[in-house]
Amino acid sequence: MIWENESEDVQLDRRNGQILYEQSMLEYGRQKYWKDYERAPDEGIPEQCLIDSSIKELEDKYQEWIDRICSSPKVPSWVYPLMELGSRKMADITIRAVIRHWFSPAYWNGTYNEHIHKPPVAQKIACQIANDASDIIAYQQAKEANYTDWKKQSKFIKNWTLKRCRAFAEKMQTNVKLSTKAKHSFGHHMLEIACSSNIIEMRKEKIKTRSGKFRTCSFIEFHPEILKELHKRHDILQNSTLVYRPMLIPPVDHTLIASGGYISRNLRKPVVQRYQNNYFGNMPKQQKFSEPSELVLRGINGMQKTEWVVDVKVYEVMKNLFENGTQLANLPPYDFDGFMYTEEYPKDGTKEDQAKWMQIREECWGNWYKSEQARGRMLVRLALAEDLIAWDYFYHVYTLDFRGRAYTTCELLSPQSSDFDRGLIKFAARKPLNSEGVYWRKVNIANLFDQDKGTFDERVQWVDDNYDMLLRIAQDPYENKDWIDDRKKKNKSFRRLQAAFDYAMEDNCSDIAVQLDGKCNGNQHWSSIMRDEKIAHLTSVAPDEKPQDLYQYVADNVTEYCRVHINENLWFNQFLDYWETGINRDVTKRSTMCEAYGLTFYGIQKYIRLEGHVDWVPRATRGGAIVELARATQAALDQTLSSSNAGKAYLKEISDVASDLNQHLCWTTPSGFKVIHYYTQIQTRRSIAKLFNSRELHFFVKTDIPNGKAAKQAISPNYIHSLDAAHMFLVLATLLAHGITDFCMIHDSYGCHANDVPLMAKTTREEFAGMHRKNQLQFFKEDVEKSLGVNLPDVPVQGDFDVDSVLDSQYFFA
Repeated sequence: MIWENESEDVQLDRRNGQILYEQSMLEYGRQKYWKDYERAPDEGIPEQCLIDSSIKELEDKYQEWIDRICSSPKVPSWVYPLMELGSRKMADITIRAVIRHWFSPAYWNGTYNEHIHKPPVAQKIACQIANDASDIIAYQQAKEANYTDWKKQSKFIKNWTLKRCRAFAEKMQTNVKLSTKAKHSFGHHMLEIACSSNIIEMRKEKIKTRSGKFRTCSFIEFHPEILKELHKRHDILQNSTLVYRPMLIPPVDHTLIASGGYISRNLRKPVVQRYQNNYFGNMPKQQKFSEPSELVLRGINGMQKTEWVVDVKVYEVMKNLFENGTQLANLPPYDFDGFMYTEEYPKDGTKEDQAKWMQIREECWGNWYKSEQARGRMLVRLALAEDLIAWDYFYHVYTLDFRGRAYTTCELLSPQSSDFDRGLIKFAARKPLNSEGVYWRKVNIANLFDQDKGTFDERVQWVDDNYDMLLRIAQDPYENKDWIDDRKKKNKSFRRLQAAFDYAMEDNCSDIAVQLDGKCNGNQHWSSIMRDEKIAHLTSVAPDEKPQDLYQYVADNVTEYCRVHINENLWFNQFLDYWETGINRDVTKRSTMCEAYGLTFYGIQKYIRLEGHVDWVPRATRGGAIVELARATQAALDQTLSSSNAGKAYLKEISDVASDLNQHLCWTTPSGFKVIHYYTQIQTRRSIAKLFNSRELHFFVKTDIPNGKAAKQAISPNYIHSLDAAHMFLVLATLLAHGITDFCMIHDSYGCHANDVPLMAKTTREEFAGMHRKNQLQFFKEDVEKSLGVNLPDVPVQGDFDVDSVLDSQYFFA
């Protein structure tokens, strides 16, 4: 490691830099939190909780007054808004008026006892309550009387803000006629009613005027205990709105006692979701949720010690192309352009024409919004890269989800992120290549240029045949654009460019991670669990002379399904005409990949639509094409992956048993990671948090009651993800024991230095075979039986496939 060879002064300098870095992260997060809060204090999370609880108490108070007024022979002139709005809305208006007039970021800046900001005077709150009530009534009346106009405007307005509601009511010439005296009386009475509760207090105090005289003022404030609780919650939340960055020094190791990562404990994420740390003790706390093993912690700490650097050459090309607005290699636009849609709304057209216009406009707006997000993200990415270039090398912090999968806390410049991020970074250590390293570097280059369907030797030959092209790219990437990938998804452009730069250097060294990906890894696990020889062969778990292609196999079955049923559906004939040589593997790739995790029919439709496989169909009839292509795909998947479906059905059956017992599933993976399959019911609270919104606002509150439906739906993907996570950490444990220190691990895609690939590939096969020699579903059954205390049904019958044959499968990860 570079860090270990640094002098004490350099290490101290980098540590001080990291401390400043973390302080700026905390400060930026706090500023972001309070900036959002200042926009609408009554929509803060603590304030929403206050409003929710306050309404429950105040609603009865206001209803009591409504009942009293209704039974009175004489009705005051000011009471009309209360009768029109009702007790619940009135309670909400009152609380919000106090919050908006009193709370601000400056108010919460300090400890509770240091508050120096005076609460608002009663007169201001009373006027605000009256004005808000009048505006709401006017808007509601305008909406009811002019519903067609309101609906038309709602097509353009996402959120009916206070300003827009007032404008709409004024445009419709709707207003609530209350005299100034009536408004004052109304607001005053609403305050007095609220002050009869334990939530709001009215306090009288003498204040000195500018003339030197004293005047008694009435101030409105919340109960001190409420203020104390709000301050406590804001203090927690302002430190949770963080934008994480890489580290300049090696991250603190995770242990069973406490989570590691950043120096500041305020910045540290739990090593596993909801993990209970013991920063001031010597023993781990009792855990209610998922928890890691020592083996997993050694693996994640090893990943954290990988040293990275920014690839300056790639950075300069990316920056130049971006700032010149080329939009090549999937780059977003550099200049900001506001959203514009010039086609006129067909106000005299049919409802169908208007609906189509709205749909197209919504799609255009969505594309513009995504583009603008990508632009902002690119600006931040390049600024971060420039900052880290000055520090030379850096580290990433990793944490685990409840299934045991590892993720970087910082998404930017992460080895697990997009092509932009992965292309911008490389290992800090540039190592000389041996003969095997030279071979595997060429395999990696060929894979990046989509030559991954042939044998390894064929890929190496492709690189040799395209030697001149790769050199031209490295010498002038602006003129020689063979590295540019035009795909919107899974784009590899900048990783290709990075590989070309690395290959063109004449020092026979490399600092690029060589990646080996599992061949549809979810189905690799299912083929071994169920001992399915056919799927094992198609996913290269079984050895073969060349890599197999499950995606194309499923695509061929879709083609055959269309041919067999061509007379039953007109779409099938069109599919066969469009794909003259058969359905392309790209059409079925995503669905086949996700099927191992419990893909639904809706999911197949979603992927077909998002990836644009039927964009050649006119928009008016495209929906039907998506449904029918999804139907054919599902039929092909059911036919091909029948054994894995039996395994998924068993998992769902066990999930139902646990739900019937009101318990959560619990099992331990081969890496020792304990998974708590914690899915609970969510209570939905209908709220009037946004009184001016055209839609209701709902708050979702988690409970401790197991959610059987959600658990059943999630068990298949989560179980397989827990196994692929276990496989990765078993591989890491062996590689660490052999002294390997640099890793680029992405769930089912393993990366290391080119020289280390033979050992990594061998270890990957050995650990996979070791996992699956024993029936993993049987282990799962026994674990769940222990935790639930019941006998479960027998696991599905396995096939005859010999899992040890994976030891001879060179294309298992390829």
